[in-house]
Amino acid sequence: MREALAGLGNAELLRTCVRFADASSRENTGGELVLQATRITLGLLAHRISQLSEQIREVDARLARLVESHAPQLLDVVGIGPDTAVTLLITVGDNPGRLDSEASFAALCGVSPVERSSGRRQIRRLNRGGDRQTNAALHRIVFTRLRVVRGLL
Repeated sequence: MREALAGLGNAELLRTCVRFADASSRENTGGELVLQATRITLGLLAHRISQLSEQIREVDARLARLVESHAPQLLDVVGIGPDTAVTLLITVGDNPGRLDSEASFAALCGVSPVERSSGRRQIRRLNRGGDRQTNAALHRIVFTRLRVVRGLL
């Protein structure tokens, strides 16, 4: 069975395993029992993957509608999709009193430099604080924009 499934892509593998669950009504004995149990398990897992994938698509569509209704200008920026926009909106919505400038937003996200002094030397280091989810969202935006710009050059 392993060799038969090894060459399949993800979509074909999922369809094949779903068919295993549908064909599991036969009862086998002996050496075929392990093979049948494996097929049933793969079929059940494939059904669960299909259900979860559908739920993910529904949540993604809802999030996209929410962003379009509350901050459609975010989706116009290259590198910002619905997931990233939702992360930014959550951060801003949770901290409205703390955001009075770009610098305060940068500090909130953990992307601002922090001044450090050791005697006569003044240095800046990366801010290790801030909202890590928003920091990761900004990271994705930057790298997506860099990839798009390099693709245009």
